[in-house]
Parts: sequence; C-alpha cells; structure tokens
Amino acid sequence: MANIFSSRTSSSRLYIPAFRGLYDAIAPYTETLIRIVAGLSLVPHGWPKLMNPAGAGASLAKSGFEPGIVWAISLGTTEVFGGLLLALGLFTRVACVPILIFLVTAIFFHSHFGFLWNNRGFEYPLFWAIVVFHFLMNGGGRYSGDAKMRREF
Repeated sequence: MANIFSSRTSSSRLYIPAFRGLYDAIAPYTETLIRIVAGLSLVPHGWPKLMNPAGAGASLAKSGFEPGIVWAISLGTTEVFGGLLLALGLFTRVACVPILIFLVTAIFFHSHFGFLWNNRGFEYPLFWAIVVFHFLMNGGGRYSGDAKMRREF
C-alpha cells in the first residue's frame, strides 16, 4: 500500500532523475534531523530561565504568568530537558506532551499580535507545535533512543 503522506512514490517522475539516488540516500534521515533540530532549538530558550529564574520570573509575571518564578522554572525545565529528550528521541512521546502544552500556550499568548512572527505573532510557536505534534503521534522514529530501547510510551 502506498504511503498517502509521501510526496513521491516509486513511480513518480523527477524533473532531474539523476537526483533520485541522492533523495533515496538522504530520505531515511530527514525525520531524525528534524527531531534533533526541534529538540536542540528549545534548549537555548530554556537555559537562561534556569540560570536566572528570578529575572525570567519577573518578566513572566509582567505578562500575567503568576507566580513568575514557578513559571520560569517550569518553562526552563520543559525547554531544556524536554528539548534534550526530544533531540535524543528518548521517551519522545512523554517529552512531547509538556513541550506541546508550552507551545499551544505560546500560540494563544501571541495570537493577539497576529500571525507573523516578526510582529510577535504566533507563526513560530505554531510551526514548532506542528513539528512536536508529529513526534507525539509518531514517536522518535527509526534512529531514536526509543528505537534502540525497542520501547515507546
């Protein structure tokens, strides 16, 4: 049965057929690359919150997230440790839940700015939420810590 989500089938004709070998060689690793980049992209956002929870907490409190220090520690922990687990593909589905909650909250928080991220809109958290949702639904993939353990939650 053909994968209905695949943009290319074995019978598709490429505009540049010479690239088929390259596409076929790299395709199995793209999901892993996306997972690693998504996870590692969260870490530098959370690290400052954990290193200075009082400062981050004050900023969060001004935005209506009270008590700010609790939010700073929760967000920092989610971004740093959840991001590392996602990048490793370890306990992937479990790690995706708090990350997704954080991103959906960010979508609502930024929604009054509109869509475009350069205007503080919700474009960026929406994009990453869709990426994280993929891993929540599909797990870490072939090249993940979960696959090495042969166990997923």
